[in-house]
Order: sequence, then C-alpha cells, then structure tokens
Amino acid sequence: MDTVSVAVLGAGSIRCSPAVIGCLATYFGERELQLRFWDSDQERLDLFDRFARLCFAANQNEHHLSSTEDLTEALDEAEVVILQVGENCARRHLRSSRRMGTATLDSAAMIEQSLELLVGLVPANAAVLSLQRRQVEVALPRYYRLDWPSEPSDKMRAALPHQILRYINGEEYLHEFLRQWDHAPLRAWLDDPSTAELVKV
Repeated sequence: MDTVSVAVLGAGSIRCSPAVIGCLATYFGERELQLRFWDSDQERLDLFDRFARLCFAANQNEHHLSSTEDLTEALDEAEVVILQVGENCARRHLRSSRRMGTATLDSAAMIEQSLELLVGLVPANAAVLSLQRRQVEVALPRYYRLDWPSEPSDKMRAALPHQILRYINGEEYLHEFLRQWDHAPLRAWLDDPSTAELVKV
C-alpha cells in the first residue's frame, strides 16, 4: 500500500501535539501515513514520540513514526508538512542555527524567524498546513491555515506533560482522550485540504 509522508515540525508543542496526535491516532485514511516528528527540544520530542506510539497502538493504527532533531531528515520527500512551532522550539532552533539576539524578540517574531529557516527546506510540492497562532506569519507564498487547537490555560499547559506521562505509564486510560478527536478539523484536512483557509501571500 502507498504511504503519505507527513512531517510535523514543532512536534514538542504543548499546545498542538496532544490534539495532532489524537487526530492522527483516530485517522484511518486510504493511504497509511509515514510520520516524521521534528523538534529542536529532544526531551519534548521524546515525550510526544512515546505518547504517539502509545495512542497508535491503543487504536490499532499502523502509521509509521520516526522522530528526529535533523530537519533535513524530517522533510526528506515530505508530501504534507504541519507547522506547529512554539516559542521553546523556535528559541532552541535559532540558537542551534547560531541566530543571536533571540532574547530581544517577542514570541511571534522569534517563531517567524525560526519558520523562515524551516520553510526554505520544505519540498516545493508539499501541502503545508499552519497551526501557528494567527499573529505568526509564515514565509511561504501559499499554505493552508487552521485556527486550531485552542490555547490551553497556563494551568493546563503545566499539567499536560504530567498527564501524558500518566498515560504512558498506564496509570490512566486513553479512551476518553482519543474519543474527543473523532471530528477534529485536522482529520478533515488530511482528506480534503480545501476544508482549511488557503493563505496566499
């Protein structure tokens, strides 16, 4: 069976990754997904890699998953790219790219600088979906955008990694978590990109 190669950039995002993983775990398309997670924060990348594998196994979903800190590897022959880079990822990415002065940038500007470096490596024919906050501009002439998922509260943001570890450690069941993503917009977009806003710059 053919596969679709999907790169998720910023896979350590506390805001986006739980929702994206939940959608991918409940997505059974005509073609299997070859997923590549990328983030500049190895610890968060590892956490969400483990969580995704658990969700896929729990839902008997046979997506193929690899995770990497190597951006070129993540984007190699990608047909679909999901942008969800947060401030933590952007800061680490800019430091590793020797882009100084990040301390003087606000969050949106830092993410935009990181995205400028990232999107230059995106294959020209890839369908790109931005889950970035609306105030973050993406340096691409054409891409899709969803205003999703919603912003978690500070309390939820602090609790999410601990909740995910409870799932990973088998202390809580995943059923309720997975059920909430049955009708999420990412699933619809994977089948039909026209369900998202098309941005032309």
